[in-house]
Amino acid sequence: MDLLLDKILSDIDYEGSEVAVMVNGSGATPLMELFIINNRVSDVLKEKGISVYKTYVGEYMTSIEMEGFSVSLLKLDAQLKSLLDEKADTPAWKA
Repeated sequence: MDLLLDKILSDIDYEGSEVAVMVNGSGATPLMELFIINNRVSDVLKEKGISVYKTYVGEYMTSIEMEGFSVSLLKLDAQLKSLLDEKADTPAWKA
């Protein structure tokens, strides 16, 4: 997880930012393992001074019984936070 986060965090300057985190299972990774991954993501971000506004853990975009996961960070500003908090009711996303 640390190697993956190093790659993600080197792409954009997240220092002092608020982010939304998504840990997405690919289809065959148990939910408990996704939460273990998310726990490490949270620890690393906290160590680096990056505040987590919202976290999503689950199977959002999958392949049939594919092992693995993805981690996405969205650097937030006031407008993105407002949009993230809006209600949504679509086949692929419920909030």
